[in-house]
Amino acid sequence: MSITGDGSYFEDFTVGDTLIHQRGRTITEADNHIFTSLVMNTAELHFNQDLIDRNPDAYVGGKLLVYGGVVLAFTVGLASEDTSENAIAEVEMDNGKHTNPVFHGDTIYAETRVLDKRLSSSKPDRGVVTVETLAYNQRGETVLSFKRRVMVPTRAYDEARQREWEEKMARARARDGGKAL
Repeated sequence: MSITGDGSYFEDFTVGDTLIHQRGRTITEADNHIFTSLVMNTAELHFNQDLIDRNPDAYVGGKLLVYGGVVLAFTVGLASEDTSENAIAEVEMDNGKHTNPVFHGDTIYAETRVLDKRLSSSKPDRGVVTVETLAYNQRGETVLSFKRRVMVPTRAYDEARQREWEEKMARARARDGGKAL
C-alpha cells in the first residue's frame, strides 16, 4: 500500500506501508558548494571542475558530483514530514548506500517503507519505528537508500503533553489576572 503519512504518532505507522513523500528537491550548485564547505569536505570532485575537465575519464559523468552528505541530508528532510516530524529521537541510521551519482540540477524525490515498529519496553508512551528510505532522481533512478530507527510518541503521550501545556497556560493567565500572554 502506498500512502502519504503524517509522521505524527506511533499508531499511524503500519508495517509494510510505503510512504510516498510529496515534495521533490532540485539540488543546485550553490547547495552543493555551501554544504561541502560547511562540513570541510576537501574532495575536489565536488568543487573543482577544471580537475574534472582535465581528467574526464577519471570522474563519473565528467562533471562535478553532488556530495553524498547533501543527498542524504535533503532526503532525510524530504522524508521527515511523513516519518519523523514529531520524533522524540532519531535512534539509528544505517545501511546507507549511494547507488547512482547526483549532479547539479538533479531533482531528488523520496519514498519510505515501514519495516518494523515496537512500543518502548521502558516507556510505553512511545515507540520505535524502523523505516527504509529510497531517494531517486527525476529519471526514476535510485540514487540513495538507507534505514532509520525513529522514536515517535503515541497519541496518549501527545495528549498528555497538550493537557500539561494548557494547564500551565491557564495558571499563567490566572497569575496575570486573565490577560492574554
